[in-house]
Amino acid sequence: MRELAATHVDFVKIWVDDRNGTVAKLSPVLYRAIIDEAHTHNLRVFAHIATLADAKDLLRSGVDGFLHVVRDRAVDEELLALLKARPQIFFTLTLFGPSLTTDNAAPAWLDETAIREGVSPDVIAQLKESMASRTPAAIEIAREEFQRLARNVATLNAAGVPLALGTDVGGASAGGMFGWTEHIELEHMVAAGLTPAQAIAAATRTAAGILRLDDLGTIAAGRSASFIVLDANPLERIANTRRIARVYLRGVEVGRNRN
Repeated sequence: MRELAATHVDFVKIWVDDRNGTVAKLSPVLYRAIIDEAHTHNLRVFAHIATLADAKDLLRSGVDGFLHVVRDRAVDEELLALLKARPQIFFTLTLFGPSLTTDNAAPAWLDETAIREGVSPDVIAQLKESMASRTPAAIEIAREEFQRLARNVATLNAAGVPLALGTDVGGASAGGMFGWTEHIELEHMVAAGLTPAQAIAAATRTAAGILRLDDLGTIAAGRSASFIVLDANPLERIANTRRIARVYLRGVEVGRNRN
């Protein structure tokens, strides 16, 4: 931890998940020591989690935020009380990755022009193959888990817990589809009960605030003029976030052919 602090990292991520018993889980003794030591260096600790019990114990241990939402069981009043006592604690939703396990048919959006133009054919083929190999039994379990995850998102949102967009992209979840999966995640967020405005805020203002990127997240004087222009209203239909007409980076329009 001292080595990390010396490199001026922004935060520390810990993994508290046994992948359904397939790997060893970081023990409470270790993660409490990590959290305590990180805090002595003014570093925040965010935890990858999957279970309700781990979320509760990590909160009691002083964790600063969660990467993923509880999905093994329903969020309960005890967890909500712990979160109410620490209103700065957030969850990234990351509905996209789990959604891919709920079917063995490739999603229709894989055939959209933006995907074909921006994603390697090998990545697309790999995702289609991984989905096609899923058994009916595995799909049934995944659907139950995803439905529980979505209900937990709705419960946390109704309780006023900060939620931020998260994509989990770059590994097993859709590989290199950076920039596209965010739009699908927004759709899942709205399907889970957020309004389009709440989902957009989670992807912009809240996410930037969590990362302490003070020049991003909103359009205001003194902030970076980095934004997209749409040709349809996403407040009417969240899928309209895909209707990108122009892209601006620090006040300069960026063309698709820019190197």
